[in-house]
Amino acid sequence: MKESIIEKISDLIYKGIESEAECVYLLTQTRKYIEQQNIHAYSNLRMLINWTLHSQLDNNTVKDFLEELNGFLADSESRGSYELSLYPELENKLSFVTSLKNELADFLKSIGIDPSICMDNIKFRKLLELFSHVIEDTPLVCKLKSPLSHLSEVSYSRRQSAFSVGVSPSFSWNIKNGTKAILRIQSTIHVIPIEGLEMYTETFSFITNERGLE
Repeated sequence: MKESIIEKISDLIYKGIESEAECVYLLTQTRKYIEQQNIHAYSNLRMLINWTLHSQLDNNTVKDFLEELNGFLADSESRGSYELSLYPELENKLSFVTSLKNELADFLKSIGIDPSICMDNIKFRKLLELFSHVIEDTPLVCKLKSPLSHLSEVSYSRRQSAFSVGVSPSFSWNIKNGTKAILRIQSTIHVIPIEGLEMYTETFSFITNERGLE
């Protein structure tokens, strides 16, 4: 069983991932291996994988993330400003591009598969584009039986031009409390070329109702 899953992942990586279905299959096989081998690492990658497999995600996979985000919003309200640097674990979760790149690469290396899909500029951009299409407009929802004070739903969206050559990818975390959109966290990815590779860093900006949130 273990060897069969590794072979499926290896064959797909070697062939190249060219469709949303292949992206989902890669992540599904990854989750299957992690669960069967009872691996507790790759927490962000596991959340991202679950995100691709549901039309709406409201289970324990995102519970900690939503509670962290709710705590950040509550603290920001009392501070009167958004200081994401004070929440490094949450910032890491919001930086899902980095999580996908690093944790997937670490997982592939751990099972003896070439992680170049995460290192090769063209291959990773293609994987990121397909992944973004899969998770777009799939909300992360708080269950009604365990409401949070400052949010009820979080969803993700991307700019249509996010993967155009020469354009910095830009994504949004859109936050609702009840039926009201209260905050958009805009993530801009800065691509830094280093010796033929690309390193990604992300900066965040915060758009509230007073500043034109739709």
